[in-house]
Amino acid sequence: MGHTLATWKTLEDLLINLRKKNVQIPVNIFEDLRMARSMIDLSFNKDIREEAVAKAEEYTVNVEAYLISKAQEVFEPSIVNEWFKRLKEADLQVDKEVINMVDDRFVVGAPRNTSWVRIEPDGKWSAEYIFELADKMNLIVNIQNDGRVMVYGQLSNIKTFVKQIASKNN
Repeated sequence: MGHTLATWKTLEDLLINLRKKNVQIPVNIFEDLRMARSMIDLSFNKDIREEAVAKAEEYTVNVEAYLISKAQEVFEPSIVNEWFKRLKEADLQVDKEVINMVDDRFVVGAPRNTSWVRIEPDGKWSAEYIFELADKMNLIVNIQNDGRVMVYGQLSNIKTFVKQIASKNN
């Protein structure tokens, strides 16, 4: 399963590099990459693991085929070979982050039927700012043992909260 996340990250990097070269990427490729990540996330649920992994790999294969063909049009052969090498290494890699993500999937303290987001306070967003913004949007905030802040509540409020946080980043 670890190779799926590593492959996904490598494909995301390739997509970003192609975009830097002004290559137009169809919406369906973005959607397939997004769906692959969703399936990877779902694969942590033991009840649907096999189906989710299979679907994630199906999406990543589609994205990989398209992006590699575009890379061959844009990049020199040596660069394309480097991307092939990175993808091969990613396929063999067991990512430590995957192991850590399993622990992150279970959220203690968040009521059922709520959406949530975790934020690590830093220079851009102080804990006070996060608390104030969450309070304005009728969201609940908990500070976790690792120092991250978990904000949870209705999905629409979480979306608005995330947009507001992102706009402060710019």
